[in-house]
Amino acid sequence: MSYSDNSGSLCTVCGAGETGLFVIKELVRHGFTVTAVDLDPEALKRAADLGESIGTVQGNCLTDSILNKSALIDARALFCVLPDDRSNVFLSLSAIRINPELEIYSVASDISAERKLKLVGTRRTVNQDTAEGFRISNEMIRPNVAKFLDRIVFAREKTEGYLSIEISMGCPSAGWTLKKLQLHGKTGVVIIAVRRRDDSYVYSPSGDFRLSEDDNLICFGTEDDREAIKDLLWSSKRETTDRWRKLRNILGK
Repeated sequence: MSYSDNSGSLCTVCGAGETGLFVIKELVRHGFTVTAVDLDPEALKRAADLGESIGTVQGNCLTDSILNKSALIDARALFCVLPDDRSNVFLSLSAIRINPELEIYSVASDISAERKLKLVGTRRTVNQDTAEGFRISNEMIRPNVAKFLDRIVFAREKTEGYLSIEISMGCPSAGWTLKKLQLHGKTGVVIIAVRRRDDSYVYSPSGDFRLSEDDNLICFGTEDDREAIKDLLWSSKRETTDRWRKLRNILGK
């Protein structure tokens, strides 16, 4: 499922600690409506200060009554960022019972916890130790790469970063090559990779790469570039219509 157009989508974030606040901020920045759940009223206040599209529910998210108050039945996704693995596993079990269509994402302390979370229906897990270890080691091994990643992933105020653009069903640009679309020349974005329907990736695709429906373009650019790319991907239909109209007029004459 693509999140390229997130306006009005509801997400529930259980846990408003440091990691939870980061998740909430990113979701709001990309147009999601968020419900934050936590026992600590001060943590919820910090979460609410991140944007107008944030609602809060104070209480124990491991109880069904609190999960129901968070409108989990209507949520598109749940983010489990509680401080221990057992709580995140139990939360995932409770949530999927309330909303079987829910997409669940969770932090995990180790590989064992990741396996358990996957077994109970969690779609994606993030190993905290691995992520932090990768970040710290890069500071020494690849300092320039680390600075770059900090700028585009971890920076508090971002003007540019990675974008994911879906070639949705019916997109008139499906079947076109990147060279023909001239995405970089017309928008300035850099295409890092293309994720195919089977979850494989084509890195640094050449101009001869031909787009297909359900492809996702992974680009580096700004949020303004996102709209420019969408306009370009769908403008091919208007251009084709205009060409046929001109041709019919010529033939008619």
